Amino acid sequence: MGCRIRVCFGMLSSLLAQAAAAGECLSRPERFELTSDTVYWNFSLPAGAECLQGLRGKTQLLYRVNLVEPPRSGQVVISGPSFRYLAGESPANERFKIEVEGENLRRHGTSLIVVDVAVK
Repeated sequence: MGCRIRVCFGMLSSLLAQAAAAGECLSRPERFELTSDTVYWNFSLPAGAECLQGLRGKTQLLYRVNLVEPPRSGQVVISGPSFRYLAGESPANERFKIEVEGENLRRHGTSLIVVDVAVK
């Protein structure tokens, strides 16, 4: 029993370390308003690295987050009101698009987030 707990704790520690190492993609992204608006985000990341980005603003409740256009070589994973971007192994300029639907100050709407990534 004790050995199993150590294995589970080791796996949990590894997952937490990976999440902590990912870091945020953007420190202050342009906010979307859920008013059929489009915002443009851009950041750079080393090849093979990853980052995590929360989407929800303080006054927002998100119902749906959908990847509408994936990147060519990297990978985007939607997880609740956030996404994780995993850069490919080679330098590239990437673009992907995310659509969000929800409420902002009790008004329902959607926004499109266009993300440009410079993989170095």
